[in-house]
Amino acid sequence: MNYTIFFLLIALLIFIGYRSVVSANGDLVRARAWGEVARRMLPFGGILLMAATLPLIQNPPADWVPLTWAVAMGALILLCNIFSIPSGERKAARAFRKGRYEEAERLYERLGREKPLARYHAFRGAALAAAERHEEALQATSRAIEMDPEYGIAYYNRAMNYRKMGRKRSALADFKKALEVDLPRRFRKVSRQAIEELS
Repeated sequence: MNYTIFFLLIALLIFIGYRSVVSANGDLVRARAWGEVARRMLPFGGILLMAATLPLIQNPPADWVPLTWAVAMGALILLCNIFSIPSGERKAARAFRKGRYEEAERLYERLGREKPLARYHAFRGAALAAAERHEEALQATSRAIEMDPEYGIAYYNRAMNYRKMGRKRSALADFKKALEVDLPRRFRKVSRQAIEELS
């Protein structure tokens, strides 16, 4: 095995993992929540460990070694995925996806008290808006923007809420601002379409 190529691939894996996590969690980086950033890198750590131990099973001493290694690495990656997102955040997201907005709001409020991160206020705002509690949703998303003025999802959520309330000018301004800051790609198309409709 050519170890130069192997180590280059490991370095590439580290770089891709870091860039993926940082780009998806820019709000955590700006908040300097390094523990949360590291936690979200756990799955890449599992993959990295799997890649790093691959040379150890190239010439296994017994037939059962590769299968045992594969099962152990699969279990490790699964556990890393489970622990990469706090359980409270998983519960809140699950409640939101299932349409239990009041429960999601309570869970996000608790998360925001435990760890004052803009994301929890933005997500709470989305849950409040979905529950038709628009004024409270505006307060939550505005709080997220105060905490992190570069957090695009907060502007996006507030824009969606303004739109539901019929406040087109405010919605338009927030959709535009969301595109100027750190907004994930999947929300950009919706924001552009909304800007066209509202203009």
